[in-house]
Amino acid sequence: MCEPVRSATLARVMRNPFASRSSLARFALPLAAGGLAFALYLFTISPSIGVLHDNIDSAELVVVASKLGVAHPPGSALWMPLGWGTLQLLPFVPEPALRTNLLSAVLMAAAVFTLAVATQRWRPETPAWTAALAGLLGGLAPLVWAQAIVTEVLALQAFLGALALVLVIDAAAGRRWTAFALVLGLLSWNHPTGLALAVPLAVVALVHVRPGRREWPRVVAAFLAPGVYTVAYLLLRADAPIAWGATGTLTGAWAHLSGASYQHVTDLSPEQLRGAVPAALRLAFAQMPPPLWLVMPIGALMIARARPLLAAALGATALLLIVFVAAYRATGHEDYLATVVFIEAMLAAWGVEACWDWLRQRLPDRTARLAAGVVAGGLLVVWCAYGATSVTLRGDTRLLDQARATLAAAPPNAVIETTRDERTFPLWYAQAILGDRPDLTIRDTRGLAPVLRGGVQAR
Repeated sequence: MCEPVRSATLARVMRNPFASRSSLARFALPLAAGGLAFALYLFTISPSIGVLHDNIDSAELVVVASKLGVAHPPGSALWMPLGWGTLQLLPFVPEPALRTNLLSAVLMAAAVFTLAVATQRWRPETPAWTAALAGLLGGLAPLVWAQAIVTEVLALQAFLGALALVLVIDAAAGRRWTAFALVLGLLSWNHPTGLALAVPLAVVALVHVRPGRREWPRVVAAFLAPGVYTVAYLLLRADAPIAWGATGTLTGAWAHLSGASYQHVTDLSPEQLRGAVPAALRLAFAQMPPPLWLVMPIGALMIARARPLLAAALGATALLLIVFVAAYRATGHEDYLATVVFIEAMLAAWGVEACWDWLRQRLPDRTARLAAGVVAGGLLVVWCAYGATSVTLRGDTRLLDQARATLAAAPPNAVIETTRDERTFPLWYAQAILGDRPDLTIRDTRGLAPVLRGGVQAR
């Protein structure tokens, strides 16, 4: 009597390796995708401080993390202990910035793995190769790849976002609500753009199944805990050797968290959005190989039929982030499209799966199917090569070399005045981290950044 059931189970496993309860069978290809992404990140990683889409925050973050200080708004309180710990735990890596660059690579590779798992969790019938493809498409998109090879908080944000996509399936089924709430809190407090994903997912999960009455206190506490920690960090580290803003009071901490000093670069006027929204959409689509643009609608229809409310949450997230990127006129604003890219990767992978199933029915010959698979794989390799050449920072030490040359050329006890981040932050790094010219003062005349002398803030 048990034999037919056993045979049916074996058949399901053969069709879908993720159907197995074995952790190895379930996670082998997603792990391989994460490992491949990590290897490519290592090959293209910046050897020191680097540029991310005209943004030089990498140098600032290394300096501030070395002092457990407060970074530019919103402060990066969740990332700072990770950065500081990485600097302490990898003394065998001679270049300090490379240590925190490696942290970004590890976190983004973890995001690739987690995105692959999420792709399967959203559609349990998804084959392992489809899930791995989604992870690779997301992690090797040029915009995301660039975030994995420099020091930034964005790799942590990508990992938390992918983890939220995994846990929302459990929460919608009435399980792991506390873990889901904690991840949503971390996602929202690591960077405010995390709310664009956290709120739609939370609303849909609550519509499906609400936590039990006894579970509510734990869920609320888990969601609020990252916020309590963040505010406490800003208050307690307001007098750190390097600290932006005046976060020693609740008012000052809130002004820092809310990004009050950046409100002037946000423009939600119809005139701004009319031209900027299409530009943001084009940039988002440019992160996927053009042939996959045709199959993304198929993937969208597949998930809309399987999980309509959760599919709507993805649509709401994408819309919110597209509008934000269009309205936010600061350098590096395109980096906040990473979550949109992850959504695109999931849709594209599901679409490819559907097209492959259709093609397999019309190509009964095994050799023809193999040839089609080789062509598709070759196109993916070409796309990865294009991504590597467009983002690589391998061997690029120009920022550091220029900063050290500037400090070396300055007269004793001079004040170096700057007006741009791309000049200020590399000078910080050379002085505060490498110990160059402690007699000099580095002042950004815009009045936004702290003034450094001898590698610490001049108060």
